[in-house]
Amino acid sequence: MKAWEDFLSTLETDLGQQTVAQWLRPIKVIRFDAGNLYLEATPFQRSWFEQHIRQRIATSFLNNNQRPIKIHWISSENNQKQPPPEIDIQIVPDLIDKECRIENFIVSKSNQMTSEMAREICQSDQIIFNPIFISGPSGCGKTHLLSGIAHALLEKGKKVFFVNAQSFTEHFVQAIRLGHMLEFRKAYREIDVLIVDDAHLFARRNATQEEFFHTFNALHTQQRLIIISAQEKPSHLQDIEPRLISRFEWGITLNLELPDSTVLRQILQKKALVLDLKPPLNLFEFLLQRFSSNPAASIEALHAIALRSPKNFELSHIEHILSDLLRKESDAALTCDKIIEKTAHYFGIRAEDLTGLSQMRECAQPRQIAMFLCRNILRIPFQGIGRIFNRDHSTVMTSVKQVKSAIDENEKKITEPLEAISRTLYRPG
Repeated sequence: MKAWEDFLSTLETDLGQQTVAQWLRPIKVIRFDAGNLYLEATPFQRSWFEQHIRQRIATSFLNNNQRPIKIHWISSENNQKQPPPEIDIQIVPDLIDKECRIENFIVSKSNQMTSEMAREICQSDQIIFNPIFISGPSGCGKTHLLSGIAHALLEKGKKVFFVNAQSFTEHFVQAIRLGHMLEFRKAYREIDVLIVDDAHLFARRNATQEEFFHTFNALHTQQRLIIISAQEKPSHLQDIEPRLISRFEWGITLNLELPDSTVLRQILQKKALVLDLKPPLNLFEFLLQRFSSNPAASIEALHAIALRSPKNFELSHIEHILSDLLRKESDAALTCDKIIEKTAHYFGIRAEDLTGLSQMRECAQPRQIAMFLCRNILRIPFQGIGRIFNRDHSTVMTSVKQVKSAIDENEKKITEPLEAISRTLYRPG
């Protein structure tokens, strides 16, 4: 199949010929059509593929109509020579990263309460809150924590169904198309615990939300534990039905924050040990500096190094090894201009109104918030912020101090726009 060969050639450029030859070339192509590819693989090969390659499928493995080609697995252990009939349906949980355990989740001061709640869920036989909703930006550790809970509950003999919201949607669409809703509902409702990651992906999918609403109700009525994560708190989710949001708020909402540089360095050090990587001096400092916009990006870079680099490599080689990820990070990097743009958009004014000399009241508060974000997130010196906003550095210091004071006093006129703008800064696009 030409599309498969082209895909492997692309991966050879990214991952190296040796990696592709070792992990992907042995996978057998059984059958294919314009939208589907059936592959025969061992469970170990499939697990490696799901962990390292699956995320590339949607953007890099396309047919002539530029639509993603779906991968279907056939177990070589069953010695199957033909794919299952088209009417068959497989509704199975997502694979859980075996390295994501509760015990190796790095706890910071800001995440301590959420981490302790996760440990209590794993140890207790009682359901204290239901559902448990965990919110936080991409890269804060939501998937790690949910995976750790899933591992612990599975080891206690619980029937756990761990799934990303995208997988739930795909299962539902497939069940509707093939007329297998009975099997779908059995898979999702005859369980002890349902864990759904990235629930914000349900946005604008009305039919999926309808089905998840009924799934939620069925499990909750049976007193089955439901754990959900999303990038936003329930009340901040966009394009999600109000009745579903109200269900999310029935239990307890916990928050995770992005790790600071000290915690992130500890995470990278642990990941390096797991990957059997012997990093050169100052590698972690390099990753923290060059992938500063999103902690998940620095972890992804470390995985890429483990896959692409020889056993012994120098720090000077890293720029070449990570060239594609560095370009991606550069495009997504947070800047003062982006902060000003997002702040102005939130308040319905022009970006130049914030940096210009206007003294209008409707610009004063947005300008203070933008200055605070530039200082608090980007750590720009007061003089540098002053030059950007055409203000004296003492004015900047006063503005930042006033916003901090408003946060301490929990003044909604400051905290609400500040939270809303901060969320947009870390959202793709």
